[in-house]
Amino acid sequence: MAEGSRRAKTRYCAGMQRFLHAVAIWVLILGIAGVSMYVPHRPDPKNSEGDLAQADTQSELASADDAHAMKPDTEEAKGESEAIHQENVSSATELRGRLLVVLPSMTGAGTGPLAKDVILGDEPLDRLASAIVLASFGMKAEAAQQIDLAAKSFAVDVGDLGGAASDNKNVLASDKASDKALVNATRAAVIAWPEMIEAADGTGTFKQKPQPTKEQFELLQQRLGWFGTFAHAKISADEHALSELQESDLVFMLVLGVAATWFMGFGACGIVALITLIVMGLTRKIGSAITSHANTSLILGETFVAWFVLFLGLQFAAMLVPMDPESPLRLVMSGALMFAALGALTWARWRGLSMGALMDLTGLRWNQGFFQLLWKTAISYVAALPLMGLGLLIGLGMGWFFDVPNLGNPTHPIQELIDKANHLELFLLFALACVAAPITEEIIFRGVLYGHLRQGTSKWGVLASMIFSMVISGTIFAGIHPQGAFVAPALAGLACGFCITREWSGSVFPGMIAHGIQNATVLALNVVLFQM
Repeated sequence: MAEGSRRAKTRYCAGMQRFLHAVAIWVLILGIAGVSMYVPHRPDPKNSEGDLAQADTQSELASADDAHAMKPDTEEAKGESEAIHQENVSSATELRGRLLVVLPSMTGAGTGPLAKDVILGDEPLDRLASAIVLASFGMKAEAAQQIDLAAKSFAVDVGDLGGAASDNKNVLASDKASDKALVNATRAAVIAWPEMIEAADGTGTFKQKPQPTKEQFELLQQRLGWFGTFAHAKISADEHALSELQESDLVFMLVLGVAATWFMGFGACGIVALITLIVMGLTRKIGSAITSHANTSLILGETFVAWFVLFLGLQFAAMLVPMDPESPLRLVMSGALMFAALGALTWARWRGLSMGALMDLTGLRWNQGFFQLLWKTAISYVAALPLMGLGLLIGLGMGWFFDVPNLGNPTHPIQELIDKANHLELFLLFALACVAAPITEEIIFRGVLYGHLRQGTSKWGVLASMIFSMVISGTIFAGIHPQGAFVAPALAGLACGFCITREWSGSVFPGMIAHGIQNATVLALNVVLFQM
């Protein structure tokens, strides 16, 4: 061990002060993290149309619009069925929309939500889904406004591509035609939505206009998912369709109830666990199990940078591989690249750390027995849930303060793959999310990065160093995930919970297993909700 420290000291960047070295490391970390956060969310130049003009809030459904919307649009619908680049409504939008519609019917609430609370997002598909929900609450003028905004957002001039290849222009033209067909189908559904007509004797009957065509209903179900199914059942008044919709909504609410009981129950246990750990820490009945070595903080920081560069480089290289984007081999390759990026740990070995020192510093040792691992894993999982809940409240507060509908639709790429995944793909998704991701992320973030921060701030005292290291490592961990800024606090809270177990147990293994349990729970919930 001493030999490893001497070797690290002899290879330590001669002539560079430790402070400047640390600054250089963090400039690289923040720079690379910024790039990794920006690239998945960079604007698409071809869709940059500037700010949308505000639609007239008092717009009515004129008879001319009725006639246009009721056209079959068979050619446009056909173009949609042939296009392979079309997006579907996101699972986050579907979840919130279903809650808005199903909760009042299940609870018997007498009044519907405000129109502004039904806006599910700023994306065109979100606006069309919002129009369906608004129509169900009788707000047809507001629904027409959302359809107009979606149509403007969909509008892309093929000529804007300039010298682009003719194939790209043809694809864009096909997409534009299918988007127009979807807008017309949504408009037709809103126009045809049943309206209650009160009679003089106090009774009421439903008045219906001509229904959308079969092709339009199919297009709505294909692109808008549950919203299209909901519109078809309500407009057609088909008893079988209504019965299936009711059963689906009942299962939906039952699953959400079980999930709420799971998270709230274990979250309550987590609050007790956190309070117990804090009290035991303050009374010195438990202490930090973090291993400290001289002159290792910056080596761990360099190793984290090496991992970041290697991971992003491998991901970029994978994009160049000629492979079908929908092939299950993509998932296999993603998992393989996660483990391959752990090769960055060899940097620490090259910088002079012995294998034993590296395992101690990154928490890759466990010699406390199997049952110790089980109950510390359980505490790690439940203790992370209240912190995740606190982060979720912060994210909701941020969304309310900045007035962001649906928190910007915080979805993960894996979540979007679930809807159409077959059994093999589901198995690979679970392996990726519940095995590969927890192993690699815990080693890198709770092992290398948290270890770097704790070693570098060890002179501050255990409490200050621990809190600082938790917050910084958790923020970076959350930031590079693709769900968006408003979900980042919840992910950061989850990461902080795993850091507590890392500090207390001295190992990443309890957090690794707890991380896998959390991912498995969320993934299973998504599978049940969106494949039932």
